[in-house]
Amino acid sequence: MWRNDVKDFMNGKKLSIEFKPIDVDFLVKDTDDKITVKLDRPDLIFGGTFICVPKEYEYLDGKKAIHPITKEELPIIVRDTKEMRLGIPAHNEEDYNLALEKNLPIKQVIMPVNASLDDNRPREDKEWVYRENVVLIVKHWSEDKYLYIDYKNQDWKCFISGGVEKDETHEEAAIRELKEESGYINIKEIKEMPLKMANVFYAAHKGVNRYSTVTSFFIELLDGECLELAESEMLEHEVKWENKEKLYEILKNGFTDQIWLLKQHLHEIGAYTGMGKFINSEFLNDLEDMNEAYEKIVSYFSGL
Repeated sequence: MWRNDVKDFMNGKKLSIEFKPIDVDFLVKDTDDKITVKLDRPDLIFGGTFICVPKEYEYLDGKKAIHPITKEELPIIVRDTKEMRLGIPAHNEEDYNLALEKNLPIKQVIMPVNASLDDNRPREDKEWVYRENVVLIVKHWSEDKYLYIDYKNQDWKCFISGGVEKDETHEEAAIRELKEESGYINIKEIKEMPLKMANVFYAAHKGVNRYSTVTSFFIELLDGECLELAESEMLEHEVKWENKEKLYEILKNGFTDQIWLLKQHLHEIGAYTGMGKFINSEFLNDLEDMNEAYEKIVSYFSGL
């Protein structure tokens, strides 16, 4: 189920990780029952959004289990399985597919970090700036095509992206960037995608190193109504449309992270099983060492 030999998201590195499973008790809400779950990856416990139990525990179907740390209520689902297990859909392919089937939450707790290794790699002599960004996967209103930006003065072809301004939500930033960079204004659907990522690079046009946390949105346009772009935008780039196959070829020249986002939206890939930074994990947040995270979880339950 869990791979001990995990591949880094961007850089192709592998890290051998050996985790000893631990047993964790989940109380069943409004009963005296408890469910004991063997966790193969204890460090991912904060990503659990449901519990699967074998058919002989059918009396638990529809009940809720209490997360032992967060106290969140997790639905209990009866499945054809040999043992009880915690569903961690953001980081396990089987659980990811079940979450889609049952419309269950997908909670990411490992965020991939894409560190540039080319001319845009971070520079030791430059300061660091941390930024929240949005990236938009924009679908055509009538064709099976997606929007991308073709920059005139740089060899960049990529999805619309931009920073989140102060007192602005990520969704508000996405809608603003769509209007500013493409002119399109009528949205049929906007949906935040479940998995975030981070980009680490040297932003030459700003003269700083950037650590950019990316939240991506899928936007389907209602129609082709479009405002005239500002002159500065028209001088900088063109708005173009292409199908997914050609986009994969376009984006692989410098924006492979955006290929990951598009494949995510199309469900061509699902769970993220690589390395990265812990998020949404309370006392594990910001750790990048999976072994350290594992030890902290084991220590937490040992102290109970």
